[in-house]
Amino acid sequence: YLSILYRNKEIKDIPFIETMDITIVSADTIQINVYEKALAGYVEFLGRYMYFDKDGTIVESSEEKTAGIPQVTGLKYGYVILYQKLPVEDESIFKQILSITQLLNKYDIFTDKIYFDDSLEMTLYFGDAKVMIGNQDYLDEKIMKLKYILPELTGKKGTLRMENYSEDMKNITFQLE
Repeated sequence: YLSILYRNKEIKDIPFIETMDITIVSADTIQINVYEKALAGYVEFLGRYMYFDKDGTIVESSEEKTAGIPQVTGLKYGYVILYQKLPVEDESIFKQILSITQLLNKYDIFTDKIYFDDSLEMTLYFGDAKVMIGNQDYLDEKIMKLKYILPELTGKKGTLRMENYSEDMKNITFQLE
């Protein structure tokens, strides 16, 4: 009966759950696997940390920071409501946030903050060092190079300029402050 009842059943209106699998193990046992949505980043709002998923939906509000989740700044919004999308002008920003966070995870890079300027160009912060990534052009190549450059930036204060990186121009400079 349960296998018929829960077959092809979608989970809706639970903002922090991605999917849920239900398996009938035996006549008196069921197995439920719940997959939480991955947090893409957080914004600070009224003294709280508001965590959002890949779609921009606020899934958690906390007074404490969660390690490994970057702060996203530069977004313009007037209010934040739990379990609703962050009301930004251009929703394509969430695709950019997802792209950059997935690439950072792929190369085991942990950033403190991701900043977007008015033209949606990215800057990553690693302690006192900032890395100007620019737009999404050659993003994978930029992040792959960054993995090998970051250890040299430890303890330094300055700006790594990667925004003009391309196949033709592979020049990357670091300006000490």
